[in-house]
Amino acid sequence: MARFDDVWLSELYAKNDIVDVISSYVTLTERGERYWGLCPFHHEKTPSFSVSRDRQLFYCFGCKQGGNVANFVMKADNLTFGEAVEVLARRVGLPVPQAVEDSEYREIREKKKKIAEMHRLAARYYFDTLHSPAGARALEYLKRRGIGEEDIRRFGLGFAPDSWDSVAKLLEENGYPQVLIRESGLVTVKNGKCFDTFRSRVMFPIINVFGEVIAFGGLVLGRGEPKYLNTRDTLLFNKRRNLYGIDMLRKQRDVKSVVIVEGYMDVVSLVAHGVKAAVASLGTALTREQAVLLKRYTQNVYLSYDGDEAGEIATQKALSILEAEGLNVRVIRYPDGMDPDDFIRKYGLAGFAKKVKASLLPDGYRLAIARKSFDLSTEDGREGYAQAAADIIARIDSAIRRERYAEQVSAETGYSAASILEGRQSLKTEKNTNSNNRYNSIEKSAQDDAEGTFLAYAMAYPHLLEELGSRMEPELFENIVHKNIFYALYDSVKRGIQPTHAELLSELEDEQTRSEAARLAQMPIVADDPRLFMQDCLTSMRLGQLERRRESLKEELRTAQGDRKRHLLAEIGELNKELKQQ
Repeated sequence: MARFDDVWLSELYAKNDIVDVISSYVTLTERGERYWGLCPFHHEKTPSFSVSRDRQLFYCFGCKQGGNVANFVMKADNLTFGEAVEVLARRVGLPVPQAVEDSEYREIREKKKKIAEMHRLAARYYFDTLHSPAGARALEYLKRRGIGEEDIRRFGLGFAPDSWDSVAKLLEENGYPQVLIRESGLVTVKNGKCFDTFRSRVMFPIINVFGEVIAFGGLVLGRGEPKYLNTRDTLLFNKRRNLYGIDMLRKQRDVKSVVIVEGYMDVVSLVAHGVKAAVASLGTALTREQAVLLKRYTQNVYLSYDGDEAGEIATQKALSILEAEGLNVRVIRYPDGMDPDDFIRKYGLAGFAKKVKASLLPDGYRLAIARKSFDLSTEDGREGYAQAAADIIARIDSAIRRERYAEQVSAETGYSAASILEGRQSLKTEKNTNSNNRYNSIEKSAQDDAEGTFLAYAMAYPHLLEELGSRMEPELFENIVHKNIFYALYDSVKRGIQPTHAELLSELEDEQTRSEAARLAQMPIVADDPRLFMQDCLTSMRLGQLERRRESLKEELRTAQGDRKRHLLAEIGELNKELKQQ
């Protein structure tokens, strides 16, 4: 652990008032002699996190975490004591005395400094290459995308030539040791030899809040996989704790809102067309750490992900994370197949502004996604959507918003707002026998087993999710915890990531979901043909879905009359046929 002179530490703490520092992470409200807010270290709805300006200490009465300003920064940003001290020193422009640091901390700090230097050198090389004959095709590509020279310089865009070792040689020529070059992330080691990580790619430098180039993203020109390649995690860079474009927020005095997108080009294109603040996650689904980082600059965010299935899955996961951190969120939706870059290049800033104005609150978005699964021109479709909407509306905290959305769904389905507000069961026949309850309990147990087994194998063989393709539907999962695990796993695979168990668990923010994933990860994998076994699980889940639908219709049939009765009998007949085919 780094050691610092007591007198110097006292000066550091005096210049970093704890209320001011914590206010950049947490919204604080003064009550009496303390400031209060929602704890950043555990999820809560009622503030139990207190900060004392007099004592320069914080304490949470919920999770029992407490300490001084350095302890807070260590906990909030997952830093060592020495790193937290350095963050605080930079904040107030106070030089860090090196003489009192221990050897281990000094070594780590020097390594980080050297790796940052190498990235700055590589960024200059990529930028110069973009403006050389070797980068002519990449420069023309950017211009076709509406990215001019001013934007290229603003973001420091560059081009990695089609060379196996140009950057590796550049670093060696500048005197950097081979062992540190291999740790930098700028090269990849295969069979004991170093090769440039990025080749034939448009380069996007990733810059941290201190203005340091810490990593790169590379967009392939022409054919090649993956489309986007990102620097692996290094001593300097952790993709979960950084955002592309975050350095530009730091330069702005008053950030009213931030647009969150999926890709580097989305950020560049939005800013080039006049959007003031945009950031992107770095080859991973949005993380809690990234949400906490955003809170330093604004409370208002717009989720602006691609208008495809993967974008919808990523949006729903990101919503839960951003809401848990207390951010005000709205969702911008695009036509299927379009992304923010496509949209703003076609419709300009004025068109994008209309999308922002038409953005949805989280619950409005969830209802819109649920609506897509039903044909509202049919009675069954309207009933199914009303039931799904009732579940969503029941989880809304605000009574006013519950009523607002219930009236909206009522207008769409014909069911009364009162019945929707009462919940899913009020939309069905109230008669339920004990035998039906026992049947449902058995069905639920079998369904849980099938879902859990499928996920255990999917976690062991994530690449098979791509092969199974259209057979997979989130609606097949009845257990919401299992559905959340599926969303996280499928989202990673869609992004070209084959997550390990540990990586998947790190993507899960909810403790209950993380615990269930950990349990499933320990299940024995014994099938000779995992793909066939997973297909069997999906078939079982589909059968369960059909059986539950059939029983629901039979229950309604007890009191149905006229056309409705004939319609129910016809649908039950179709379900019977489909069940025989499974």
